[in-house]
Amino acid sequence: KYGNMKVLKIDAGKLSYQQANINRQLAMQYNTVSTPRGGQYQVVLPDGSKAWLNAASSLKFPTAFLGKERNVELSGEAYFEVAHNEKQPFKVKVKGVEVLVLGTHFNINSYDDEGTIKTTLLKGSVRETIADKHQAVTIAPGQQAQVGKDKVIKVIDDVDISQVIAWQSGLFEFNNSDLATIMRQISRWYDVDVVYESKPGDA
Repeated sequence: KYGNMKVLKIDAGKLSYQQANINRQLAMQYNTVSTPRGGQYQVVLPDGSKAWLNAASSLKFPTAFLGKERNVELSGEAYFEVAHNEKQPFKVKVKGVEVLVLGTHFNINSYDDEGTIKTTLLKGSVRETIADKHQAVTIAPGQQAQVGKDKVIKVIDDVDISQVIAWQSGLFEFNNSDLATIMRQISRWYDVDVVYESKPGDA
């Protein structure tokens, strides 16, 4: 037990956070769950929402969701199944980008070495915002919002959903991926460092 928060180990790699008694002081307390390279966790958040963290990722969230929004912060990659609550929207913050949802299933890939933040929607609706650029885009299921170093939101249609969330089922799935992309994922999953004798793609 952590304060008024019950932390339950459901199974190997699965944690559940349940609020016991709502107390305003809890709003200032946060938990951070981090996965090492080669590890994955499933987390049940205080509102019943579920988050699957890929390797080398972290999720920061309050011990209780009080106030008008449910705010969490992500580093790395996670797949979310958000409990519906239109009176208290769920917001994921990642590197200056905000993803706002009411209740939906989506994946966010924000690894530093990928260079692009990719938000892929499976079910429901999400709104992605870059506050300092005054940009906002709403995507539909099957679409992906990408934010690169230029901080411009681009929407990609007809995304291969099975490839995006294959990791969540413990699988690799690559389709027309370059060697560097493949090896970055293998490096995170198996906690190995990849060294190239020449640049990837060189003959």
